[in-house]
Parts: sequence; C-alpha cells; structure tokens
Amino acid sequence: MGRRIIAIVAALVVALLGVVGVVVYAQAADGRAVAGQATQTVFIAKAEVPMGTKAADAVTQQLIVPEKVVAKGVPQGALTAVTADVGKLVATSSILPGEIVLSSRFGALPSTANTEVVPVGKIAITVSLTDPQRIAPLLTPQSHIVIFDTLGGKSASAAATTPQETRILLPDVEVIGVGSLTSQPAPTATAGAQQPAANAALVTVAVSPADAQLLVHAVQTGNLLYGGLLGTAVKVNPKSVVNDATILSH
Repeated sequence: MGRRIIAIVAALVVALLGVVGVVVYAQAADGRAVAGQATQTVFIAKAEVPMGTKAADAVTQQLIVPEKVVAKGVPQGALTAVTADVGKLVATSSILPGEIVLSSRFGALPSTANTEVVPVGKIAITVSLTDPQRIAPLLTPQSHIVIFDTLGGKSASAAATTPQETRILLPDVEVIGVGSLTSQPAPTATAGAQQPAANAALVTVAVSPADAQLLVHAVQTGNLLYGGLLGTAVKVNPKSVVNDATILSH
C-alpha cells in the first residue's frame, strides 16, 4: 500500500515538472523570437471598453494596458501613450478585449445639443390627411399651416342631420414631418358615406399641450380636418365660423 502511494506521488511530481518545463520552454521560445527584433510599446485592451469611457479612466481601470510587441506587427496609428490631452477623449465605440488600441478609437462623441426634432415646449401630434387636405405636394417640414375642422352633418345611426359648420381649429401650427403615402377612403363630413380611395400621408405637427388636446379630440371624434398652407403676413381670424346658412354672406 505504501509503495503504491509513493508511486502515485512520484507520477504527480513528474507531471508537474513536465508542465513547468513546457511553460519555461515556451517563454524562452517567445524570448528568442523577440530577441534581435525591434519592439514597441502599445496599448492592448484587456477587457471591453464601453463607448463613452474616457481614455484616462480606461488606463486607471486597467481596461487597456501598455505592452511591448514586435514593431513589425504594430498597426499604423496604434495608441502608444495616453497623454493629458488624450486622456480627456472618450471611446467612440466599444473596444473589445485583445485589440491593439488605435488612437482613432478615442475622440469626441457627436453633440446632440441641437438635434431635437420637437421644439421646446411643444408636443408632436400626427394626423392622416389626403392630398387635397394637406396641400400636396407643397407641404414640407417647417411649413406653417392653419387647420380647419368641419363637424355636423348626417348621423350614421339616425336620419336626422345637424347643421354643418367649419371653424378654425388651430390658426398656425408648424409642420415637422410628412410621412409616407398610404391609400385610404377619402374623408367626408357625412358619416357612413364611402368615397373612392385617395392618397393620404401622415403629417406631424408641433403644437402646445392645450392645442394638442384640441387636435386629438377632433381626430378621435371623426371630424373632417383640412390644412391650409400659410403664406407670408397672413392673418387668420381664429373665431371665424362658416355654416350652411352663412356661407353665402362671406
């Protein structure tokens, strides 16, 4: 029994010495390979560097570390030193472990200060308008329009009709987007009537919170909305109302 244990221990010692020998030989081989060749210190990523990380922080956290490599294998533009100026720059995209870090991987992120689509204090509301309703093809982003609202007419559930009138829902709104064309039945102020299909587009406008509530209510109640492109120095009376009885008096 004692001889068996001694044999096992001896085998383990021999195996361990073999592993150590292989490691020492590999290191010596690497040393011989590098010996006599020019080397250069570059930064290599030891862990992922998230986008937006400062170069100085990446060094402090040892996300990138300096290592000597054979100069022949160094790509052009490799990061060789992190100076005070470089340390302020940030990673413009994620840097993966094992990469030889290039100087171009650090820079300034694009500014988003002036990229807001919706003006400050406004709400973006999208409505679907057919070609005549949106003054196609003149309507473009940054245009200003007046939105008319027609309500009344024959009810779908009853034979009775209510007086039809058109009022100015919003006298001046800014268009911030015109979407893709779709095909839908042309809207009509008389409920239940079906009109031939017409081209329609999604028109997005920027309005105040109060005006957004008015616009959403008009859309949800199925009223006929119509847009008018505003020209220079046009004054619109927001209280103007036209109905079947007064249309000829205007």
